[in-house]
Amino acid sequence: MQSQLKIFFRRLVDFSDKELEEVKDFFHPKKIKKGEFLCVPGETAHEIGFILKGAFRVYYLVEGKESTRFLGCENIFITSSPSFTSQIPSIEYVEALENAELLMLSFQDLQMMYKLSHKWERMVRLLAEYSYNEQQQRIYSLIALSAQERYESLVQNRPDLIQRVPQYIIANYLGISPETLSRIRKY
Repeated sequence: MQSQLKIFFRRLVDFSDKELEEVKDFFHPKKIKKGEFLCVPGETAHEIGFILKGAFRVYYLVEGKESTRFLGCENIFITSSPSFTSQIPSIEYVEALENAELLMLSFQDLQMMYKLSHKWERMVRLLAEYSYNEQQQRIYSLIALSAQERYESLVQNRPDLIQRVPQYIIANYLGISPETLSRIRKY
């Protein structure tokens, strides 16, 4: 198992070497090119990927307009969460914004991990809680913060995204036009 993934798991739960060794074969490497998709609407996400290298976005396409709901880079898990957790067709795209390397875990193997130790269930619960809190903060920022404040928060909390993600996607994620983002960046 890659050391990045071991470090990630151990930040959440105190896993022993034996517990990590038991699940190492559940993860398989995958390379994906910039512009390719891990998931598209209508397909069920049967796997979740831990990003070793690369950047991704999750977005909806509604009436021909993209709406980016999530941006993420190394050392996180990426998938269409509602599709993966419920094993239903996705309503969103999961796109690589850079060439990427991931460690993939299938839904079935995750279920097997739960049977090996309750620590895996605890880890996934902690990840779900973190994700839920992040989404609540994002909703709050879209409702309560100005475009300038949302941009400043992103610069402060995720400067890596500003450098790696195209500006039109940053603008879309912030809920503003590219022209508005350009004006904000000038000040």
